[in-house]
Amino acid sequence: MLSPQPGSGRSRGFTLIELLVVIAIIAILIGLLLPAVQKVREAAARAKCANNLKQLVIAQHTYQDSNGNLPPGWLTTNTVQPNPGWGWGTLILPYIEQQPLFNQLNPNLTGTVAMPGAKTSPLFTQTIPTYVCPTDTGPAINGSMNTGTNNGYAKSNYVINREVNGPDVNNRPAPMAIQKIPDGSSNTILIGERENRWTTGAVWPGRTNTTASFEGRPGQRMNGKMGNGVTPPSLPQDPFAGTNNCARLSWGSLHPGGANFALADGSVRFIRENIETAQDQDWCALPASTQNFLYQNLTHPADGFPLRGDF
Repeated sequence: MLSPQPGSGRSRGFTLIELLVVIAIIAILIGLLLPAVQKVREAAARAKCANNLKQLVIAQHTYQDSNGNLPPGWLTTNTVQPNPGWGWGTLILPYIEQQPLFNQLNPNLTGTVAMPGAKTSPLFTQTIPTYVCPTDTGPAINGSMNTGTNNGYAKSNYVINREVNGPDVNNRPAPMAIQKIPDGSSNTILIGERENRWTTGAVWPGRTNTTASFEGRPGQRMNGKMGNGVTPPSLPQDPFAGTNNCARLSWGSLHPGGANFALADGSVRFIRENIETAQDQDWCALPASTQNFLYQNLTHPADGFPLRGDF
């Protein structure tokens, strides 16, 4: 009788238990790696967001070089406040390599004529990457809560400090120049983030009613949420906001722990959301609380308070 030849038998496969063990090990490895991958992605998105702000603050400086002052946050006159109205996002288009779009929009810069409704031209729905934070992956169009022709402008995640760019509390033009900020350009916020999930973000062409405002305010804290009656479906209420929908004006982001800001000197800082702030501040107050709180100090261009602590 011939003896069996080596290797002539049937090869042995995996048992079900062995297969399950391998699957479990792979699942554990994925679970360990996924948070690290997400952190890397967020770090990249935050860096891109900071770069956007750097480009925007340089554009505002360049605008000032050409015009003698910073771009108005919203174009008005002493007697006319168009709504919707052209805003700083349109004014600096030539300085962020968007001159052709600016020419096609052909905005009336007198501050006396309203900005056309979003539905009048596809130009108003164009996404401009410099105005979008990659962490905010929501819709490219800011639906906010406007109706009719005001609805549907392209989203922006960046809003200005109205106390520096203007207009003033009476909606009259009041833009400053960098060199004339009394508290100093390195002590004053010029541009900050606002996301489009918990609030209503903004739109880059200008001001549309008040729900997609061109400006940011410190209010009671960073990352405020809209109050009762105006919170988007399925989002929790903000206990700080109560029934006051002016929480929509708060600076904030979807970055964990804080938001990116451009100071008037051109530097970009990530400011922590637990920054010292006035907890009893009215969200709608303009100017914001004049008490000596760090968040408000960074907002006011002329409160005279030195900055205390790290931010």
